[in-house]
Amino acid sequence: MRKTVLVLALALVACGPTPRSLTVAEAERLALVRFANYTTGVRAFTASVPSPGGRLLLDGRVDFVNHRGNAGMRTDGRDDAFSRGLLQWNLGKVAFAMAPSADWQVRELQERGSELDGSLRLLVNLGADRPENAQLLLQSSARWLRSDKVGDTAVDVFEGPKQQNAAEARVRYWLDSDGELRRLEARLGNSEELAVFDFTGSGGAVEVIPPLAS
Repeated sequence: MRKTVLVLALALVACGPTPRSLTVAEAERLALVRFANYTTGVRAFTASVPSPGGRLLLDGRVDFVNHRGNAGMRTDGRDDAFSRGLLQWNLGKVAFAMAPSADWQVRELQERGSELDGSLRLLVNLGADRPENAQLLLQSSARWLRSDKVGDTAVDVFEGPKQQNAAEARVRYWLDSDGELRRLEARLGNSEELAVFDFTGSGGAVEVIPPLAS
């Protein structure tokens, strides 16, 4: 009998919590994420982004009011001249330089086909000057997934609404009890791996070169 109880207990632990629809309070909490980012202004972040050339590791800041960011980038497991550099970007363009003293190369952000461009566009779109509609979120496919932790901070993990005709949601929000976004997970392009963005605190002003300042 004891063995049967133990097996059942282990099975329940293995299954974990069952994802469910949002409560009203959770929908209101999720609706405030982008507005809270906008109110904060600038946040420091680290990111791990899967790409065909290797996992890209970013360490930088994003300005949710002016929708621009800058970061250092390196490719995990590589140490060649083309595996690292500096990035600056806004809603439509990205600039890259191999070193602080090097010339910046500016191009348009790709709409699709680039995990890096998708991650940069996602970051600068995470701020809005007003909350989302909590009632629409409540009626959407958004779900509570589980309780978890980011470091020592307890969070709830939410899955955002699915895009129209999509088989699965592409974004997960890790929110603390105050509604602050501590981590974001996103499925970019055709990658099976998730990109992971950790928000590590407030930051100073985000400086960019003139072509990206407007």
